[in-house]
Amino acid sequence: MAIAILDWKGKPVKTSDFASGRVRDVQVVEIKRTGPFSVRAHDLGNGHLEITASRQQVATELDWSASRILDHMEMVDRHRELHEDEYRQKCITVAANRAKTRVRKLCKAMGADTLLTLTYRSNMQDLALCKKHLKEFVRRVTRELPDFGLVAAFEYQDRGALHVHAATCRIPKFFHKVAYSKHGVPSLIRTKSYDLLRAIWRSVTKEHQGNVDVSRRKGGERSPARIASYIAKYISKGYAEGEKWSNRWTKFGVSDVPKPLDMGTVDRPLDMVSIAYSFLSSDHEVVGKPIYSHFGDWLYLAAEKPIKKPAFAGSATVH
Repeated sequence: MAIAILDWKGKPVKTSDFASGRVRDVQVVEIKRTGPFSVRAHDLGNGHLEITASRQQVATELDWSASRILDHMEMVDRHRELHEDEYRQKCITVAANRAKTRVRKLCKAMGADTLLTLTYRSNMQDLALCKKHLKEFVRRVTRELPDFGLVAAFEYQDRGALHVHAATCRIPKFFHKVAYSKHGVPSLIRTKSYDLLRAIWRSVTKEHQGNVDVSRRKGGERSPARIASYIAKYISKGYAEGEKWSNRWTKFGVSDVPKPLDMGTVDRPLDMVSIAYSFLSSDHEVVGKPIYSHFGDWLYLAAEKPIKKPAFAGSATVH
């Protein structure tokens, strides 16, 4: 339950504005999550689905006097001052959760199957420079692999140095480059893709001596849902350690996620769960356990289809 003091536009009113008379006509509403469940299905492509359901908020107008409104607003201000650190942490948590949700959906939408960890041998702690290095790395890799894209999170190691956790996809095992001798005779040079990626990262980081670690499931691709979870877990840490207002994650060459589908509303939690499962096809597999809130006001369920081998032949030719 929450009490909101709103102006005629529906925006929150500040204590100073109300006390000075700058805002006179206000509405006091009590907000509770007691409405029906809104169910939404998010088809992220590549066989990934996320089903969410949450109770709608119901606002009831209260008949409060001006003095009671002012007393309540001043009480809220005092509480906020006394618990400033707690409020700040709550704001960070909310922002981090939103970022984690977006990163998770982007990873699934791109069909992420590979993890890259970009590191520095030096104790490089400049986040702005790290972001600059990453941008140049992507630009150079795109020359060799035009469809290259990634979703990345930044993390500080225990020693203080930065490194980058990046989710990507469809990296061939080898690059084939056509080279010509001084007599014009062509020859095909075969390079392991990750040797090339390391060489590019090192050419970008220069004196900082960068390195690239690669993680793929042996014998095939890793689950995009697992990779999404791995990348997203660094978001909260980044928000806690990062500078205020700085971006804790970034993306390159990844399309935005489609909008979710509105599945309507239901009154009972059991109906909410039934709709969520009915939306899954026979070849979908639920990822982890469905999450049902302790207060019974929201549900989250994720599913994906078994991974199939990619259509490419496992190599790329660079001319």
